[in-house]
Amino acid sequence: MASDLNLPESLYEDYSTPDLPVHGPASVAYWIQALQSHETKERALLILSQNKEIRKDLAPLLWNSIGTISALLQEIISVYRTLSSPNLTETASTRVSNALALFQCVASHPETRKQFLKAKLPLYLYPFLNTKDKEKPHEYLRLTSLGVIGTLVKSDDPEAIRFLLQTEIFPCCLTSMEVGSDLSKQVATFIIYKILLHEEGLKYCCVLADRLSQSPRACDGLRCCLPLWFGDRKFTSQLHVRSSKTPISSS
Repeated sequence: MASDLNLPESLYEDYSTPDLPVHGPASVAYWIQALQSHETKERALLILSQNKEIRKDLAPLLWNSIGTISALLQEIISVYRTLSSPNLTETASTRVSNALALFQCVASHPETRKQFLKAKLPLYLYPFLNTKDKEKPHEYLRLTSLGVIGTLVKSDDPEAIRFLLQTEIFPCCLTSMEVGSDLSKQVATFIIYKILLHEEGLKYCCVLADRLSQSPRACDGLRCCLPLWFGDRKFTSQLHVRSSKTPISSS
């Protein structure tokens, strides 16, 4: 569920078990290489994304293999032109979501997270978070992108929090909280919650709130910039649950 950011392996169809699970090194190498071919890329995206929890070394393998991150990025960028139109299909959304799932794998691994941030790859997810279209294919991309960002804040890495604040993730989350599904709203709420646990995130939020509200009291400003339902018991209860499970960072 959203609290652990383990989003469904496929948000779209009830796929059967892959014909060749990624267990041995040969299988991993084969499917990573298959990302480079147009004929095998779709299948490779599905199989690797479904097996990302099985292979704990998948993230370094993806990052260090030649051309792999570029292939994933090309897949993500390929649907940009359809985001503002009704032409985004579930098939295309599925492929991109599987590529995003592999981005989440890279973002979650301690050996590749900093390089992921240094390459500024989260920026390529922001168009999916800024869209206000509520159709199913758009929602899938929104939810999976939030999963990647949620993985970054879950790590409690100050560098990740700083990067997200500097690149204006806060407004992206507010948009998702306003137009997304219940699950997207929960993940976006979790992201903001984790950001606010850091002093830098809290200062950013207070400055933003004060600027928007033209009020010296940050709490009044927050009421202006956060959706009204943010104070709903349904969502505050989610924060209390996460608070009891997640230690507050001392950073």
